[in-house]
Amino acid sequence: MAKTIKNTGKTQKRIDVKDVARALGGEKTGVRIDTKQSPASLFYLRQFIVNRLRSSGGRPTLIGTTIKERKKISIFEEDWDKLKSIARYYRKEEGTNVSPGQIASILIHRDISKIVVPDTQKR
Repeated sequence: MAKTIKNTGKTQKRIDVKDVARALGGEKTGVRIDTKQSPASLFYLRQFIVNRLRSSGGRPTLIGTTIKERKKISIFEEDWDKLKSIARYYRKEEGTNVSPGQIASILIHRDISKIVVPDTQKR
């Protein structure tokens, strides 16, 4: 098994956003972008949808997902409302007919793939 590398060096000084804006000639516009739903994250989600959503005449499906057995998960009401809002955004702005459940599937897949679980069976 590969050894874990731990960086023990000093961290770099954080760059102040105001300094960057000043250096680039930026100015306040009064528009605030929520970084949790930034244009970049919406673009990532859009690319995933475009690459995986396919229709064979009926309801579009995500390639690679199982349709043999539907999984039931509990979800917070405010999360479901957000998923519906994201699905509406893609229907209206992108013309892509994607369901809130498909959006949830993509987000779960994206985030769970980042988690590394130690293999406990080898010990």
